[in-house]
Amino acid sequence: MTRPWTEIIEFYRSFQGSTLNLDFMLVFAEEIKSSEYVRGLHAWTSMHDLCIVQSEVAHPYDGPYLRVHPLFDGTVEFRYLDTNIKDKQWTRIVGEDELFDRLESFLNQLHWFVVEVKENES
Repeated sequence: MTRPWTEIIEFYRSFQGSTLNLDFMLVFAEEIKSSEYVRGLHAWTSMHDLCIVQSEVAHPYDGPYLRVHPLFDGTVEFRYLDTNIKDKQWTRIVGEDELFDRLESFLNQLHWFVVEVKENES
């Protein structure tokens, strides 16, 4: 079910020149692929959404994942589906130009990556 980032990028690239503008999702996928997070983030697409998990998964998958959902009004919804109770799901809506910053904030809030703290050397 999860796909390589190169395939996800090609999926969003296929919309270039169409009436459906998903260029911001293409840029977002490219930013993830070129970031330090690429080795610890796995994803698939569903319609126009980008679904992100911490490890490779196969279909059927019913575990937690982050859904990045274009709203096509200049905003994008981030929703962490870790429960079936919609009111208890973490969600944020950001502008199309804020995707990577919001992803980093999410990753830090949920501690998906360990941040190394360097001690001062004397």
